[in-house]
Amino acid sequence: MSLSTRPTTTAPPTPPAPVGIRGIALRLTMSFKPHARRVEHTRRMAGALLRQDDVAREAVETVQLLVSEIVTNAVVHGNGDRVRFSLAYDPCGTVRIEVDDRSPAQVAVRHPGPDEESGRGTFLVDALARDWGRRGTRTWCTVSVGSAREVRA
Repeated sequence: MSLSTRPTTTAPPTPPAPVGIRGIALRLTMSFKPHARRVEHTRRMAGALLRQDDVAREAVETVQLLVSEIVTNAVVHGNGDRVRFSLAYDPCGTVRIEVDDRSPAQVAVRHPGPDEESGRGTFLVDALARDWGRRGTRTWCTVSVGSAREVRA
């Protein structure tokens, strides 16, 4: 029996290719008890998701404002023991925000007076969203966003 004393050589392992999220559809879904502190939490999560794909800062801020307004309405006016939130982003640059508050009430745009402290949420959604509405117990809106790559180009 002959044994080789020559060391065997093997190529170093190839590191795995990095996995990025650019160019793929993203979706965030959450369900939580209706509490005021969840508004900030949901807004931050939405921003973090969009920044991963280099969405322009101004667009992220608009989406975060819309998330805050719709989630606040759900927390304040909803009927259920849970608020269900989803945010979907497609690589073509559309964000869809949807919040289910378990309330069958219709939502209308108000025009509050300058001394009123609340009532501007749907006014802001109407002004900033590309489209919005109410289906059953869900309030939704869509926003067109570009990526930071497009802004720099």
